[in-house]
Amino acid sequence: MVDARIVKSQQALVLAGLTLINKNKEISLSDIAKSAGVGRATLYRLYTSKEALIEAIALHCLQVFEQATQPIEAQATSAMHAFELLFSLAMPLTAELQFLMTLDYFADDIPEVNRIIAEQDQELWDLIEQAKQAGELDNSLPTSWVLNLIEGLFYAGWVQQEEYQASAAQAASLAFRSFSKAVQP
Repeated sequence: MVDARIVKSQQALVLAGLTLINKNKEISLSDIAKSAGVGRATLYRLYTSKEALIEAIALHCLQVFEQATQPIEAQATSAMHAFELLFSLAMPLTAELQFLMTLDYFADDIPEVNRIIAEQDQELWDLIEQAKQAGELDNSLPTSWVLNLIEGLFYAGWVQQEEYQASAAQAASLAFRSFSKAVQP
C-alpha cells in the first residue's frame, strides 16, 4: 500500500511544478519544493532530477486532458459536435496545455509522454477522417493540416484567455467557430 503522505507530496510537487514552470522555465527544484510545502529530501527521493519531475507533470497534464475529454464519445451527436465538445471541454485546461506546448523546451524524447500524445493524435486523426467521410469536413484538406489547425486553435485560445482575459467558454466558442468556417465543405 502506498503511503498517503507520499501521494500527497507527489501531487503537491506536480501541481506546484506545473504552475511555477509555466511562469519560469528555469525555476529550481528547491523553489518548487518550497512552494509545494515539501522538504528537499522528500523531493529528491520522489524525483531525482528536474527531468523526472517534468515527465511526471507532463503525464499529469495528459491524464487531466484525457479525463476532461472522456465524455465526448458518449455525448457527441456527430463528428462536428465532437470537435465542438473537444474545444469546450479542453479549453479550460490552459495551464496543462501551456505546459505540453512548451514541453520540447525540456526534452525532445520522453517515451511514455510521446506514446500517449501519439495515441491522442491518432484518435483525433481518426475523428477527422470520420468527419470527412460523413461530408462534414472538406475532403480536399489534408488530415495533417486539420490536426495542426486544431492544435493552433488551442494555442490561440490559450493566448486569448491569458492575454485578453477571455473566459474558457468564450475561447472555446471562438475556436470552434473558426474551425467550422475553415474546414466545412
